[in-house]
Amino acid sequence: MQSRKIVLLSRVKRKTAWLLAIFSAVYLLTIGLIPDPIPFIDEGIALLIFVQATRYLGYDVTKWLSFFGKGKPSPSPARTKQTIDV
Repeated sequence: MQSRKIVLLSRVKRKTAWLLAIFSAVYLLTIGLIPDPIPFIDEGIALLIFVQATRYLGYDVTKWLSFFGKGKPSPSPARTKQTIDV
């Protein structure tokens, strides 16, 4: 019974992420092009919602958006001092 609730909740989250991605993409492609008094704020929020929703769904769209950066670099493994006997 518990696993069924988790699966159902996971489906709801995925459907919500799909709806957010679709609505934000439609906004960016249509209404976002209309001039407004506060430029770039609503488009920026819609783009951020789109990127986060697609990231949750498993798609990486930041490779097409150069201004998002590459993310945090992975930490390098710690180097230890090694003693070499000759």
